[in-house]
Amino acid sequence: MNLILAIAAFLAFPALMLAPAASAENPPSVPNVSNSNAANTPDEATKTPDGKFVQDLGDRAIAQITDKSISQDERNQRYGQLLRDSFDMHAIGHFVAGRAFNNASAEQQQEYMNLFEKLVVKTYGDRLNLYSGEGFRVKSVRPESDQDAIVSSEITHADGSAPARVDWRVRNKNGKPAVIDVSVEGVSQSVTQRDEYSSIIQRDGGKLDGLIDLMRKQVDSQQSQQNQ
Repeated sequence: MNLILAIAAFLAFPALMLAPAASAENPPSVPNVSNSNAANTPDEATKTPDGKFVQDLGDRAIAQITDKSISQDERNQRYGQLLRDSFDMHAIGHFVAGRAFNNASAEQQQEYMNLFEKLVVKTYGDRLNLYSGEGFRVKSVRPESDQDAIVSSEITHADGSAPARVDWRVRNKNGKPAVIDVSVEGVSQSVTQRDEYSSIIQRDGGKLDGLIDLMRKQVDSQQSQQNQ
């Protein structure tokens, strides 16, 4: 379960969705694409670019978690780099703030992005530190559009309990893959978090000020705890 929490922490802030957000009852429309690149077995999946990308991502995370030769500070730095390598942080952060980001000043946008990245990296690192021997394996890949693919994976537990399914939406842009959404057992983390941030922004008249203030306090609180 702890590795599931770590993966969900990838979306402690929502992933980039260029189409309108969709629920299970109202899934996004999918262009008519060929399934010739679909991979329905683990061996096939990890040979595709998107499947290999996600498998490497999981393997790198576990390797860093279990490396006892590095300090916690260095491990957190590696977590942050892994996150930056795998997600478009600027695009994700922009999406979280929505229209309020567009209406903010350049200085506000910069501060927001800095705070956003710090909070995501800290959340991700804290969750990964809870790792307790779970396994990670890509199971299949299916194309969703010319740019997007769904990479299905499962997390196995050391106690032998039923594995958990985690689906990764991977988008290829300019030849570089990036995870833009994650669903754990069919539940996307993105919509709920976006709604929470939207409610904060709406209470402040659609401006980014209130959200930035809250994020400052969260970062300050994390730093205080770390210095204790």
